[in-house]
Amino acid sequence: MANILVSDDDYQFWRDEKLAKAVTQIEDCLIEINNPKQLTQAEKKQIVNLCEHNNFALFQTPQLQDYEKDLVSFNQQFGLDDFDAHLYVENQGLAHITQSEGENQSEFIPYTNRAIGWHTDGYYNAIENRVRAFSLYCVNPASSGGENNWIDHQMIYLLLRQQNPEVVKALTHAKAMSIPAHIVDGEIRRETSVGPIYFIDEQTNQLSMRYTQRKKSIEFYNSEEIKQAVEILDQLLSSNTEYHFSHTMSANQGLICNNILHSRSSFTDEAGSVRLMLRGRYFNKIH
Repeated sequence: MANILVSDDDYQFWRDEKLAKAVTQIEDCLIEINNPKQLTQAEKKQIVNLCEHNNFALFQTPQLQDYEKDLVSFNQQFGLDDFDAHLYVENQGLAHITQSEGENQSEFIPYTNRAIGWHTDGYYNAIENRVRAFSLYCVNPASSGGENNWIDHQMIYLLLRQQNPEVVKALTHAKAMSIPAHIVDGEIRRETSVGPIYFIDEQTNQLSMRYTQRKKSIEFYNSEEIKQAVEILDQLLSSNTEYHFSHTMSANQGLICNNILHSRSSFTDEAGSVRLMLRGRYFNKIH
């Protein structure tokens, strides 16, 4: 990808191709997988094509014998093996996204039953630990709620730029968004993270994004242009374009993506049947 942030000609070419190949119907995004440990060429091609043009694909598998092992094998077939060993990652780089009773873990919203606003994964990570892809797999859905919502972050850029080029320009400011250091008992577990919201990733040469709608402990650069741009971004995310997707995953369904924008509704569990999602975060891009 040429630098669409600075070249109008490159942007126009990229925009036209993006719009021409965009998928807007969820049934066109769901790929049936026979054996996640050994994908057929057709299955793999379908998923790769969706991720190249829309940055995500949904998939459905049979009931798995070993969820973690089978999902890791599935991800590895798309080059996803360099995982983010963040807090609460369990075996083989997967985190169990479920309502936690642990005092420390329950401080993090994904491990509660609360709604999660729009964000990209690892928005607080340092550049050298940039999350480029993630997978999410439903082992057991909630009794009610737990709807996943997502939209291609590149499509949001396109829509914003069509609306007002100055908005996306503000979102590329080198200090647009800052996340303070994570300090526990005087120990720095994660350094302060400062950077743009939209940028060209130097490793993949792709338009990428780091963002969270969460405003607690998030600081935006002291500029009216950037603050207004963030408000416009949030308004667009809260709208319902043809490029927005909403889906409550059933058991044995998953999402694999190049770190798209996503959110989650609140949910309710029944005793003995708790919502469990397996999530892997990766420093690689899907290929």
